[in-house]
Amino acid sequence: MAAVTMIGMFYTIAMIVMLLLAPSPHHRFGLTEPMPRLDGTIRLASYNVLNFFDQSDDPALQGDYDDFGDNPGPTSDERCRELARVIKAVDADILALQEVESEEALAWFRDTYLADMGYEYIASEEVGYYRGIEQSLLSRFPIREVKTWPSADLRKVKRTGGGWDAIPDGVDEIRFQRSPLCATVRTPDGYELTLFIVHHKSGYNRWHREAEALQVMSYVEDMTRRDADRNIVVLGDFNAQPWDRSMQVYFRGGMVDAMTFRNHSPGHGDASPLRTTHTSGRLIDFILLNHAANAELVNGSGFVLGTSAEEYDWRNDPIPSGYASDHYPIVIDLVPVEGQGGTVEARPWPRSSMSRALKASPIKQTTPSRKAGSSSSSQTSKDSSEADPGGYVASARSKVFHKAGCRNAKRISEKNLVKYSSIADAEQAGKRPAACCKPGS
Repeated sequence: MAAVTMIGMFYTIAMIVMLLLAPSPHHRFGLTEPMPRLDGTIRLASYNVLNFFDQSDDPALQGDYDDFGDNPGPTSDERCRELARVIKAVDADILALQEVESEEALAWFRDTYLADMGYEYIASEEVGYYRGIEQSLLSRFPIREVKTWPSADLRKVKRTGGGWDAIPDGVDEIRFQRSPLCATVRTPDGYELTLFIVHHKSGYNRWHREAEALQVMSYVEDMTRRDADRNIVVLGDFNAQPWDRSMQVYFRGGMVDAMTFRNHSPGHGDASPLRTTHTSGRLIDFILLNHAANAELVNGSGFVLGTSAEEYDWRNDPIPSGYASDHYPIVIDLVPVEGQGGTVEARPWPRSSMSRALKASPIKQTTPSRKAGSSSSSQTSKDSSEADPGGYVASARSKVFHKAGCRNAKRISEKNLVKYSSIADAEQAGKRPAACCKPGS
């Protein structure tokens, strides 16, 4: 395929970078090394690059949000180099970014620090955020149909059913904190992906994230009604964890979390430090695929690439040396041919890349060794029984799951009792570990 041939020249660069990417002494989450590229695939990634501002003063950003002030001010050469080092290691063909100042800033960063990476195509649009940061896109393939919705009226979204966070009194206008950036990428062989790059409202604003998620899904549903075979991806910084209501909007709408397809690493679900995407210890970055795009996913290819996560007082202290971002890049591989994701097999995560995060985490995780010739399903069953012979249970009315032997688990009525054979199964169902018995610890 022409698309795959075109990106083959970047493999050597990626391998060199992998050798140079020594684990940081402050590595706490994710793999210490990127997984190697797979023949016949394209790589898709997302990365929040933490307040990336260039070295040019933007007259539109003044006062408390002056891009040339100290909140946070221009991105230093040292951090630019660190970000570039991480991006080169990931070696994505399509890279969604969050917290970039502008298309001009992105072009400057690409030309100055990523000139050898083949990112001929870029996109970054105004998303309506007062601090002047946007969602952006770097691609080795042509980009078209770029669109944002900064003025969308989110009061019109339909909140059906229960479990929604109450909208505060006095709120008479709801808009995206940062509009999604929508763009379509086309490979030389004609394979297309439509991306919604999101950066949902942060902080204690669940109701706002829920409204944003509902609006994004309405765009996805509209596209799907017009073309059921359209490959759609929603990716970026969701500022929510898998069990939150805003994430359930996507899952119940048919979107699939591509990062959960880890057939070679069944012991590492949402609670694993290998899945953590933020220095706070949370899983808040996702790559979600619709049914059509999921058919091209290489199951088990997803990974989080950990970077230096030295703790510091971000309100008062400068960013430490070697610190790239407070988020980690998330990565998947796709076969750019309709329905052919199952024709390529992902490689298991090497123990050497997992060990540092597992040792740094207070949560004990299983790290099963896969016997040659064993199937993913049989390995999952084996690991689940070793983790907890009694399995795991939850109430159908609750958001948490317990060890089967937990005292609180025994209070669940037979009518509402739901059983899970593994932690991964419970987390895939949208449940989180209960604090009383701490499943997985």
